[in-house]
Amino acid sequence: MRLIEDTLDDPQRPGKEERHRLLTTLLDAELDPALTLVCLYPERWEEELTFDERKTHQRERPVLRRQTPAGVVQEVDASMLAHDLVRVLMQEAAATQQIDPQRVSFTGALKILRCRLPECPTRPRQIRQWYRRLVQEVAEEILPPRRHRINPRVIKQKMSKWPKKRAHHRHPPQPTKPFEESIVLCH
Repeated sequence: MRLIEDTLDDPQRPGKEERHRLLTTLLDAELDPALTLVCLYPERWEEELTFDERKTHQRERPVLRRQTPAGVVQEVDASMLAHDLVRVLMQEAAATQQIDPQRVSFTGALKILRCRLPECPTRPRQIRQWYRRLVQEVAEEILPPRRHRINPRVIKQKMSKWPKKRAHHRHPPQPTKPFEESIVLCH
């Protein structure tokens, strides 16, 4: 195991005076520099956005239609494959713009794909042209860069180890610089 310790020097970030520890099995410091791993750690929350995409935006029906266990598995697999297809389309569109794929709108790409799919031709040459136009259209669905933001670690419930949410938690001061620029590695 490898232990990476850091602090944050942005006065607006929560935990700025605390020492943070990241435990990893990535042992080669040259292959996986500490700063890179610390910067990647917040990316784990992207999984939550993926769940939202699948549950909220991708599903048109609130329930699965299949009546058998095998049918349900098939429907779930198809749904996950469809999500991956939209994500690949977004990746290719982002590459044409030379931007991070997170800047391409999932809902925009999904709407375009739903509109254009019925137009998909059957001949291979026409499919390639159709797909190129599809990628170009999705490449126009660019989101503005994400703000550097935080949310206080509080909870609305009373019985919790976290402080109760109060009025001063509603609009906390936001970070002054990107996360990766506020990291100070401890040696």
